[in-house]
Amino acid sequence: MEQTHTLHIDLAAIPDFRREELAKGALALTEQVFSMPGAEERYQAWLKERRAKQKRTARATR
Repeated sequence: MEQTHTLHIDLAAIPDFRREELAKGALALTEQVFSMPGAEERYQAWLKERRAKQKRTARATR
């Protein structure tokens, strides 16, 4: 039998300064990724497909 483990993180227990450090790191990484040639175009294509899939799913569940 397969076991699954769940990780629970109490976000309220993370000090503000640590959350800000994590956010700054995430922002820097995002800026790096989007500075790569073609990244914005790939993201926009992915986003368009994701939205279309969400619409199809919403219609199918009605």
